Amino acid sequence: MEIRRFNRHENMSSETRKFILETITELSCCPLGSTFVVENWLYGSFDGYNYYEVAIQSHELASITAVDPELGAKIVKIFDIINEYPTLNFA
Repeated sequence: MEIRRFNRHENMSSETRKFILETITELSCCPLGSTFVVENWLYGSFDGYNYYEVAIQSHELASITAVDPELGAKIVKIFDIINEYPTLNFA
């Protein structure tokens, strides 16, 4: 699976950044315990990394969704939004 890059400064709105930060805060209260991997993917979006292909099918996201379906849906929404951004090509 490929981790793509995007231009966060050109594509990500302040509302999306706020939504990501709020979701990361919610993750800290997740009864699952360690959510480091998913938090790292979300923080990576601020650096222009698109983890959609890795995250959507991941065991980590499935585990979060199993214990907190609403939180899981928010995370999926974030990755769906990011996946719509144009991919940067480094040629």
